[in-house]
Amino acid sequence: MRQNIRLGTVAGIEIGLNWSVLLILALFAWELGLYVFPARPGHAGAADWIAGVVGAVALLVSVLIHEVSHAVVSRHHDVSVRSITLFVFGGVAQLEGEAHTPGADFRIAAVGPLTSIVLAGFFGAAQATAVAAGLHGLPVAVLSWLWQINLLLAVFNLIPGAPLDGGRVLRAFLWHRSGDRVRASIQAARVGRGLGVLLAVLGLLTFFSTGSIVGLWPALIGLFVYTAAKAEERYALIQGAVGPLTVGQVMTVPAPVVQGAASVAHAAAVLWRSRCDALVVVDDAGRATGAVTARAVMAVPDELRPGHVVNDIAISRATLPTARVHEHMDALLERMVAHEGKPALVFDDDDRLVGIVSTSDIERAVALRTVPPGGARAGS
Repeated sequence: MRQNIRLGTVAGIEIGLNWSVLLILALFAWELGLYVFPARPGHAGAADWIAGVVGAVALLVSVLIHEVSHAVVSRHHDVSVRSITLFVFGGVAQLEGEAHTPGADFRIAAVGPLTSIVLAGFFGAAQATAVAAGLHGLPVAVLSWLWQINLLLAVFNLIPGAPLDGGRVLRAFLWHRSGDRVRASIQAARVGRGLGVLLAVLGLLTFFSTGSIVGLWPALIGLFVYTAAKAEERYALIQGAVGPLTVGQVMTVPAPVVQGAASVAHAAAVLWRSRCDALVVVDDAGRATGAVTARAVMAVPDELRPGHVVNDIAISRATLPTARVHEHMDALLERMVAHEGKPALVFDDDDRLVGIVSTSDIERAVALRTVPPGGARAGS
């Protein structure tokens, strides 16, 4: 999930917002301030609007705490966390790798709903304390809504279907029972797809039968769950197909290269000849400085390509995943996902560049489910 607004770092973890969070904040503030908190729904005063904003921001902070709990437990189990991004339907902690055991997988997943339950208890206790102290009105209403919404989030996240936390718990259980993480991931993802369809259908039925826009929320959430679960299933299938292979069996070799000072038009010609979707960018001394993808080249209009150089659109080497020839693909897949699908540079034991792995290489290996005689496909 792309970060459009970077908030800073917590314990070395980048915290950011997707633009969709601004939409959800506005919608929640509007609904709370106009319909939930006013004594007469639909007739809001300034205090009601302020309470709505406070409630919406507190919900966002609650979601962030939920995701930070995943990150803390992940690090405890030696799974690095690159970033946390908040978006319209919650948050995503971007892990650099996966849990090594079913037990670790379970604890990383379960801590999120548990944290939401703890937050619900905190806001509930704060409400009871406020009432005991003689407070009433908006402060009590905000605290009441916050404990209820956190409890709802905990219950919803425990539904056993990927990509929800409950789906991760289900995966951990299936993994523990079968000993096969890939198979467990596929099964949990398929349950998530079914859940997404169910939510979407129920939401649409509610919308068309009552005319209430409230029905669109479960429909949109169902669409998100279905799409995310389908993506997870595809990733698990890829893991099962190429994970046992070595990087050297999947990579394009020799790595197709292009000078960073060359024109984008020249890069397009090299891509066409090599039939690859990524090139290694090198400097005048032949040292790898990054990579350029076919997507980046295609984004430059034909008439502008001769006037732009490859370095203008290249991905810096510092932000690319790297791999060794003899390591297994399952480890590299995790790194590539953590780096948002960027191509990986492959080096031998003497740190010499020998190849590149891009999404097209992985897709080809999945389609063939075997390796051509002699190992990798030639790049040129």
